Amino acid sequence: MAISPIKYARDRLEEKQKIQAQKYPVVTISREVGCPAKVITRELVATINKTNRDKWSCVSKEILYESAKELGIPPSDLKYFFTYHEQGVLDSMLNTLTKFYLSDQRIYKSIEKAIRTFAQHGNVMIVGRGGAAILEDHQNALHIRLMAPLWWRQQKVMEYYNLTKKDALKFIEDYDTKRTKFMDHFKKSNHALFDVIYNCETFTKEEVMRSIIGLMKEKKMVL
Repeated sequence: MAISPIKYARDRLEEKQKIQAQKYPVVTISREVGCPAKVITRELVATINKTNRDKWSCVSKEILYESAKELGIPPSDLKYFFTYHEQGVLDSMLNTLTKFYLSDQRIYKSIEKAIRTFAQHGNVMIVGRGGAAILEDHQNALHIRLMAPLWWRQQKVMEYYNLTKKDALKFIEDYDTKRTKFMDHFKKSNHALFDVIYNCETFTKEEVMRSIIGLMKEKKMVL
């Protein structure tokens, strides 16, 4: 079979761009329910940007908007997927009546494309959304996991959502199961995905931040 010179050149260019993009620094932060990933990430970015020449950003809900844009639908139509809820009966009926049916496979692909697009620009911290699994092959990435004992997370959820002890436990179990299922779609969840795991019971927020910045400096991600 003859090889098209145009297609060959385009494929080579795309491969070169992909390899180049892999050099840009990316940090992914995964967490168990109750661990303060978003707070730590926001403060990390603010601290780094005070002194680092190349500015960093953090993304989480932005992935929702980018995925919805890729699918050609309003972000509100996709929100249930990003909160790890099953699609309701009414949602399913409305979805079926739209111009095309949004299969889970299409949604997962749009999420992966959105995360890889953010990673290609570098200097970004990606919170959740299966970032560590999707970017496992990224050459210049630091994958962080925040964990804590169940009783500690249960207390935090009770305080934050004003729930009873029983309801907080149910909330945690439900979300942990759904988040694991979400990540497993991209890569079977296991500790080997992560470079560093922090116990939020024994490390303060400030200690976690200082440690991550130190690792980023060691890996020449920041000055």
